[in-house]
Amino acid sequence: MMQVASMLAPVRAVRLRSSLARRVTDTLEKFYRQGEFRQLQLGRLRVGRMTHRVLWHHDRSYRFVLDVDAGAVIFPSLLPATLPPQLLRDLRCFLRPDGGIEREFGELRVFVQHGALTLSVTVTNDAYEYCTSHLVRLADRVLSSFLEQPAYDAYRIHSLTRAAAAME
Repeated sequence: MMQVASMLAPVRAVRLRSSLARRVTDTLEKFYRQGEFRQLQLGRLRVGRMTHRVLWHHDRSYRFVLDVDAGAVIFPSLLPATLPPQLLRDLRCFLRPDGGIEREFGELRVFVQHGALTLSVTVTNDAYEYCTSHLVRLADRVLSSFLEQPAYDAYRIHSLTRAAAAME
């Protein structure tokens, strides 16, 4: 009887991961159907992570990652180049300490990883749909509102031009 129980635990874990992946994917597909994204390439769940590609602002492809093991949804490398310290400070103020996320559902993290800005939401209380939607809206605000301010023209032109050249 113990062997049967021990065999069922991995099956439940696989089903749970698949269910989470499906819920997050459905949420992203909803944004795509509403015209928020120009294109959505769905990834596959591998080793607790699933990476989707979204064609979005400035005709750039952005990665959206579901990390099941960490319980997080992530936009890694949202901004393509090393951020000037003043821009990072202003961005953190722009997003406010929590990014408007209800504490019982998730926690926003804004950090620089490999020289690029990453937005991440650690999901609590199984609120994957809420956190996915909120992260997409925050990323949209960063890309469409914050960076469009005249103070960041030089950064935007330099960084996005360099990123486009690297893609060619």
